[in-house]
Amino acid sequence: MNIRVFNQRFLEPGAQALMILGIIFLCQPWIELLHQYSVTIMLIGLIGFNIAVHIPAPEKTVIEEEATEQDHAHG
Repeated sequence: MNIRVFNQRFLEPGAQALMILGIIFLCQPWIELLHQYSVTIMLIGLIGFNIAVHIPAPEKTVIEEEATEQDHAHG
């Protein structure tokens, strides 16, 4: 697994999840520790997302391209 595939499968969705968790932690009133670090968590997610979107998407393999061409020919 190269960095492009790893980025698409794990880094980008993980960064999005961190941003969402930061917002949830900011809004919840029960656990003070989560509330204190909510902005930090959101910033880590935002920086991670900015890095992840600048890594190019993985290139299609020849097999995937052939399958796509066959699907278009039959459809």
